[in-house]
Amino acid sequence: MNPKQRETGRQGDKETRGQREEEIMSRLLLVSLSPCLLVLIVALTFAACSPAKPEGAGKTEGREKRSETDEVSLSQEAAAAAKLEYAEATLRPVGGRMRMTGTVEANQQQTQQATPLVSGRVEKVYVTLGDRVRAGRPLAVISSPQIAQMHGKLHEAETKLGLAERELERVMKAENRAEVLKAKARLDEAEAALKRAKRLVEIGAGAGKDLVGAETAYKTAKAEYEFQRDISLNRQVAEASAAVETARVDVSHIRYEMKALGASVAEDEHDDHKHDTSLIELRAPVSGSVTERLVNAGAGVEAGRPLFTIVNLSTVWVIANVPEAQVGSLRVGARAQVFSAALGADARWGRVAYIAPQLDEQTRAAKVRVELANPGERLKTGMFVEVEFPDSALSAGAGEELVVPEAAIQRIGGRTVVFIAEGNEPGHFKAREVEAGGEVNGYTRILNGLKAGERVVTKGSFTLKAQLIKGEMEDDDH
Repeated sequence: MNPKQRETGRQGDKETRGQREEEIMSRLLLVSLSPCLLVLIVALTFAACSPAKPEGAGKTEGREKRSETDEVSLSQEAAAAAKLEYAEATLRPVGGRMRMTGTVEANQQQTQQATPLVSGRVEKVYVTLGDRVRAGRPLAVISSPQIAQMHGKLHEAETKLGLAERELERVMKAENRAEVLKAKARLDEAEAALKRAKRLVEIGAGAGKDLVGAETAYKTAKAEYEFQRDISLNRQVAEASAAVETARVDVSHIRYEMKALGASVAEDEHDDHKHDTSLIELRAPVSGSVTERLVNAGAGVEAGRPLFTIVNLSTVWVIANVPEAQVGSLRVGARAQVFSAALGADARWGRVAYIAPQLDEQTRAAKVRVELANPGERLKTGMFVEVEFPDSALSAGAGEELVVPEAAIQRIGGRTVVFIAEGNEPGHFKAREVEAGGEVNGYTRILNGLKAGERVVTKGSFTLKAQLIKGEMEDDDH
């Protein structure tokens, strides 16, 4: 066996002895650690059977614990820098004064559009935007073939009326009553024959039967004359009178139709055909200012198409959006006061004329319309104003409500809180969760979580909110 082989054999023996020593040490260690392993196995088994905590559960418990006693402390320097201000939670009667923003709008009941009722072409325009006009003032002149045709119908109807009137005059004259004249002639002849027969009988030259015949002829002629005078004359007069009345009605109807279309026709006016009968004036329906002019001279227009808009601002509407919580306190007819920079110190009083029956889905507010006089037209459409509803405008409310300034309200996550000043610890504040109601005139109703007289931070409450959130984030990091 060479030296290399002997060296290899010695190394193998050393490895074999090392393995044996490791096995012996392992068995000894296992025997000594058996009680500890048993305890460890039991602990792991219990942990496996226990429900697993979600991630971040520890942090949540910490937050819940802090939410019950949310506290913020500021040093004297920090408190001075924040310029904190305080206010007490106060009680006031339910339904106090409400002030909110409104917008001036034109009174739609005094806004009119000037619209031609006939088609044609614009010949002249008399007004421009912003002009003030009175009711009845001409705004434009339109040339309309329809009006020209109606003038022709009016002339024809007036001609028929003249003919009917002359026919009535004719039949009323005695010399034109032919049948009556014939009957009168026969009556005169019968009367003369009767007188002659009577004279002959008186002198004994005539027979009695001739006298009887003459009397009979006279009576017949007289009856015929009376019949012709009463019946025939009345029939002719009635026919002539009916023709006059029909012609007069036709003339009146055409005149009324032309007036309805805007044409100016006097009752005693007769067309002399010396001027353009197709022209018609479009006049202002109300007094006010011209806010829209949609046509120029030479343009063709259609019947029913508006050409001008006239707004009367002697009275205006102010539209205010009243929150859902307060709209139930208002009533139609209640007084309201309007403030505006355009009015200066002169506030205007108006009355609630309309309360919308539905709320806006986005703002959860109802539109309330206040109508007020606008002398001098100082209020213009589109202006922003403030509307105040005094106590008398509200329905009688029972009891009192607790309010704090809006600046005291802060929202942290899903909570609404106010910061209470701890009187015995300067610079120490506590966040109190409250249930807030609606907001009125810079104040917020407190429904739950606060008592009257408790001091809350108003100005600087946002600084306390930021400090509280900062402290929570630092705790979460630890």
